[in-house]
Amino acid sequence: MAVRGRPSRTALRAEKLSAVVARQILHDIQDENLSAGDKLPPESDMCERFEVGKASVREALRILETNGLIQIRTGNGGGPVVGDMDGRGFGQMSTLHFQALGATLRDLLDARIGIEPTLAASAAARPGTDAADAVQHALKSSLGFADCTTEEFARENSGFHGAVITASGNPIMSTIALGLRDIWALRIDAVPVPDDYRLEIERDHEQITQAIADHDERAAADLSRKHLVAYKALCEKQFPDTLSERVEWR
Repeated sequence: MAVRGRPSRTALRAEKLSAVVARQILHDIQDENLSAGDKLPPESDMCERFEVGKASVREALRILETNGLIQIRTGNGGGPVVGDMDGRGFGQMSTLHFQALGATLRDLLDARIGIEPTLAASAAARPGTDAADAVQHALKSSLGFADCTTEEFARENSGFHGAVITASGNPIMSTIALGLRDIWALRIDAVPVPDDYRLEIERDHEQITQAIADHDERAAADLSRKHLVAYKALCEKQFPDTLSERVEWR
C-alpha cells in the first residue's frame, strides 16, 4: 500500500486519533484504487505506519466497519478488507439520523420522489450512450417478469431504479438515492402489484429508458416522477398505516 504520509502531529492533537487514522485508511483505499474484498494491512502494520497504539487503530477500523466501508474477517487469512461501497452501508448509517428525527417511511418515499427524477434527468444529460446502454441492459433484464412472484418482480423493479440512479454519474446523489432505495427494500416486504399495474410499470420503465436514450432531460424527469407518484399511491392504498411508521435503525 502506498504511503500517503503520516497524519501531522497538529492533526493528531486537534481531533481524536481514531478519526484521523480512519480518514487516512480511506485515503489509502482511494489512492490504491482498491475494490471490495481487497485486503488492507494488518493492525500491526497500521500501528507502525501511523505511529499510534492498537486501541486507536482498532477504533478507526470499527468506525469504518460501522459505516459499511470495510469488513473485518475472522479466521485464518482474516483481517480488514475493503467493503462494498454502495448505498446499503450509507443507508444503514443514515437510519440512525432518520430515527432520531422521527422520519417515517412515507417521508422516505417522498424523498425518493424528490431525488430520483433529478437523477433520471442527469442520466439523460450525459453525452454518449453509456448511461442509456446501462439502463437499457437493466430494462431488458427486468422485462418478462410480469408473471413472476411478487419478490422477483420487486427485485427486478428495484434493479431498474438502481441502474437509472447509477447512470446519473453523480456519486454523491447516487449514494444517497441508493441508500434510500435500500432502506425501503429492507423494511417493506415486496408490495403486491396487480397484474395490470405490473404491465404499466414495464411501460413506464420503457418510456424512461427511451427518454434517457433520446437525451430528453425533461421527459426523463417527468416520467420518473409520475412513475414514483403512482407507486406511492399504490402503497397508500395497500398499507397506509405502515407508511406512517418511523424509520428505525437496523
